[in-house]
This record gives sequence, C-alpha cells and structure tokens, in this order.
Amino acid sequence: MSDLNPVAIILVTSGTRGHRLLFRYPFEDTSSSHETIENQTKPRVNNRYAHRISEDRLRNPNKASAKLTRNGVLVGFEDNTLANLLAVKKTLCGSKFTVKIDDVRFVGFPIQIEHSDYLSTAKHHSQTSGSTKAHSHRISTINVVFALSANIVDSAIDSYHALSKELVVALRHEEQRCHYLSLQSKTIRAVFDQVQTQSQPDSSPTAPPQNPFRLILQRSQLANELRQVHTSLVDSGVVSLYINRWVAVNFCLPHKVHVIVTGSRVLHLEPREVEEGLVAMRPYHGLLLLTSVEELLADLPVDSSPSLIRLVKVVQPMKNLLTLSLESDLSLSQVFQLACHLVYWGKAIVIFPLCESNEYMLSPIANTLVNSTMVEEFVEEFPGKSLHVALADFSLPTQLWNMNNIVEHPQFQQQRVLMVIWLLQRRLLIQIHKYVYFVPGHKPSTPISGSANSSMVESSFSNVQVEEESLFRYVMDDHHSNLEQATSMSDVASVNSDESIGPSHPIMNPAFSSSSSLLGKQLSKSPSLEVQSDGSVVAEDTKSVWHLRNTFPLKDLNSAEQSAVLQCPAARNPEDLQLFARLLPYFNGLHHLEEIMFYENMRRSQLLTVIEKFKDVLIVVTHE
Repeated sequence: MSDLNPVAIILVTSGTRGHRLLFRYPFEDTSSSHETIENQTKPRVNNRYAHRISEDRLRNPNKASAKLTRNGVLVGFEDNTLANLLAVKKTLCGSKFTVKIDDVRFVGFPIQIEHSDYLSTAKHHSQTSGSTKAHSHRISTINVVFALSANIVDSAIDSYHALSKELVVALRHEEQRCHYLSLQSKTIRAVFDQVQTQSQPDSSPTAPPQNPFRLILQRSQLANELRQVHTSLVDSGVVSLYINRWVAVNFCLPHKVHVIVTGSRVLHLEPREVEEGLVAMRPYHGLLLLTSVEELLADLPVDSSPSLIRLVKVVQPMKNLLTLSLESDLSLSQVFQLACHLVYWGKAIVIFPLCESNEYMLSPIANTLVNSTMVEEFVEEFPGKSLHVALADFSLPTQLWNMNNIVEHPQFQQQRVLMVIWLLQRRLLIQIHKYVYFVPGHKPSTPISGSANSSMVESSFSNVQVEEESLFRYVMDDHHSNLEQATSMSDVASVNSDESIGPSHPIMNPAFSSSSSLLGKQLSKSPSLEVQSDGSVVAEDTKSVWHLRNTFPLKDLNSAEQSAVLQCPAARNPEDLQLFARLLPYFNGLHHLEEIMFYENMRRSQLLTVIEKFKDVLIVVTHE
C-alpha cells in the first residue's frame, strides 16, 4: 500500500480579489535552499531586474519529468499556480475535487459561502469598523486541499475527501458566525505584503528571502490549526481539534489506525474490512481495550456521551456484550453502537470473552523478530519474562485450562492471564474455534481429506470435565489486579436480550429459533426404543410408533441421511433425537460451538454430549 501520509495541506479561497493561496504546510525552508534555487534559476547575466521564469513545465521536459515532492515537501509549484489550480468555480462547489499531476494527487471539497449570508457579515463589519469598504471584498469559496501520493488507494482518497469537507464546513460556520476566516485572511495577507515589501529591488540582493508561511504560523491561529491537522494525520491518523475553539473536528483515518506489524512488513486494514468485522459482531462477543481505562477516559472529549463513559468503566475481557449491557444499564443496541465506535477509532478490539476453554495459537502474521520493539515493552510490563518464551507456549493450539498448574502460586496464574491479554492486544495470538459438519456417510476412524486442523470427536470430547470449567474474572482496582474463578460465560450462555432486539434484528438469527421445552433437560441413553427397518422407532413399553419422517427437520433429509442418523445408538432416545434435530441447522461448518451455545442457551457439556452421541454422522474441525 502506498504512503498514506499527506504531502501537504493547502488553504485556498476565491472572492472579489481573485484566487488566493492563504497557507500551505509543510513548506520548503527558503533560507536553506536559497543558494541552490538561485544557482538554478538566475540568468548568467547578474541582472536583478531580469524576468525569471521559475516554472515552465511545457517547454522544459526535464523539469516536467521531475518529481513534485522533495524530502516529503511539495515543490515545483508557485503559490499563484496552486491558487489558480485549486480554487474552483462556484458550479463545482459542494462536490469532491480531485486533480492528479504527475506523482501528486490534490484532493479537496470546495464549498461556497452564500452571498446573502455574507451581506449581513459585511454589513456588521462595516458598522463596527466605520468603513463601507468591507462590501468591496468578500470570500465566495473555500477549499482545504490535501496533496497526496498519486498511487494512494481509493478508500483513503474518500477519507481525505470527508476530512476536507468537515474542515470547510467548520470554516464556513465560523465565517458566518464571527467572520473568523475574513479576519484570518486579513492577517495572512498582511504578512504577504510585508514579505513582498522586504523583497523589493532596493533591498539587499544577497539576503535570503524570508518565508512568509513561517511568519504566518507565528501570527495566524487558523494556520496553526491546519498545521495541527497535518501533524496529527502523520503521527497517528486521528484528528481531534476545535476550529476557532468552537467547532469540533474529529476524524479517523482507518488505514493508519488499524495497523498490524508483521515482522518487516506493515499491514493497513481497509475500512471495508473493519466494517465487515463490525457487522459480524454478536452479543456473545466481548471487548478488549487497547489502552487502560484511565488513559481512554482522559482521551475522550469533554462533551463525550455519558453512556460511552459508563460502558468503558465496566468493560472487562471476561464479559460479553450482553453482560456489559446489563451492568451499564444500556440497551443492547446502544452497546453495539458504542462498541463499534470504540473499535472503529482503534480504542478496542472484538474478542470472545476470556475463559479457560478458549483455545489460542500464535498468529501467522505475528511479529516474532528478535529485535522487535515489543520485546522491550513485554519486559517492562512483565519483568523477568521473555516474549518469545510466552509465544512458544502457543506454537500449537493450546487451551488456557491446560496452562494451569494446581501447585503454582495464584499470583503466577494471574500474571499468566495478564500476559495472554497483553498478547491479544498486540494481535500476536488468534483464537481458534470448533465447527461441526453433518456428514452422514463417514466413519469416525477414517481421516477426512482436504480439511486442515481436523480433529475427531472421540479424542476431543472423551473427557467431559469441561462441565466444571471456570472463568478468569479480572477485577481492576486502584492498586492491584485480582483474578477469581467464577462460572464461565461461555459455558452458561444467556439469550436474554434487550427488548429492542427482536427476532427481526440483524444480530439475532431467526433461522435458528427453537422451542424451549427441552432447555435444561439432561441427556441420557435409553435402550427402551428400537429402530425399525422402515425408518420408524417403536417404544417397547407402549409399542407406539413414532414416525420420524413426519417430524421437523428430519423430514427435509433424504432417506440415506435419515437412515444414517437412525443408526446412531442415541437415536433410540426421543429427547436426544429431538435435540439433535434442533441443532442440525448449525452443523454446516458455519457456526462454532460458542455461537451455538449462545443462541440455544445450552451448556458446553450438553452440546459436547450431543456431538459425542452422534459422532457417527458428525465431524468436528478446528480453525480460526
């Protein structure tokens, strides 16, 4: 991906006095480059009155092929040329503006100041100044232009268009409210006149010309605000400032905020990828803050939503969004909106709530370089520990409960959980889940070709001690952290949702709505039923026939699939068979166990028992 940093930010206006370039940043230091420029542009005859053509790109092919940027600064354009190029007519205002010249692309959003609005402004200005000349000059259009690399991606161009629009709308508002742009323009023009007077022919020819933009930064508040925009984009990709200390401008460049360092490469996520991840967020997901709660609250603006502050204070990596909704006393839909806001601005990431049954492995794009900066950060956070030793524990898929040592001091167990949280924040670990496929014709002992990381049911679920699974409860206080064990959120999933989230809500899945008559019943094998050759089951006690082909959803299966299901020993028990039929829509490899547990309000032990009983027709695979 090309460089996302802006080459320059340029403020251009047009009005009764023509097109004007008021400010550009960064600018070339003319004092240091004066000698070089003079050697390149002055004629052989030392005549300071001679007319110099500083820019003729049509007649000078060598100059036309030269790059327009040098050391990250826009060069090769005079201010008047940029003013005529970037100040558009009124017919082009209110739409996106893009011009590409060689290796530079100019992006902006020109906007028009209505003439009727400006009459009141000029009238007020004339009354306060005692002069009627205020009517002779007015600003008609504003354009804040970003000079970018020519090969920048289209999604980043759209983001810069949005930022330019936000800036010019704020300037128009302040111009109509208190003539902010007119006053700043007057200050800037005074600086240009001062510098032009000092560079008259009667002045010293050997003295380097003074850069007007350096003086403008010392005298103009608007110039410093534009410089702050450029600096924030280069440093973090997040812009947060007030124009004239009144209008807030908040902007996030997702390409720079969502960055993954992979060894010697840096991956920038597209906004489309971030939006797809937010759409896939579900109530059983959780939030993991990338900074401490104190730092995040300090970064929030003073007028931020109180609901956002309440949510941030209760966020913990062991709680899902449904639990956060209950503890923060917010609706589930509002929690979703606030969570998407935090993720988009790079303040949090979406995870599955931390519990002992979670299975993690080393990310294939993790930065494992020996001289990585994260090595020093890890040692500062956990003295005496090694980052690569911690990563080696997850070279293969590892469940957190396998890392517990009953003879180990609880303090070391707490530290291990904090290390896992630290690794998740740096995206060094990925979580892998188990997905179930309904394959009626396979044998459990036969390897499945073409499915990587597959695991058989009998080896995965023979030990059903996950019934006693526990959750790491992370309790923050002012002085220390404490980890307690409680009932697992992933084991006891709840479907109690907000009243605003009904079956038609996109985050709830209406395709898997089921009756609640079997919830909470224990599964058991019963030999009191006998499978007949015609696909029916006969109860020995009453000899009543229960025709399976007329029940949902087995009636949608073909004869071979129905026969394969009925050959399972657990099919003799009507309760087990009904529960299997209820879960059958999930057994297509698209829903992991935690998702099934949440939507069906089941314990992990119940789900694993069903999979174990019908292992002859089910395959379990593990992947991210």
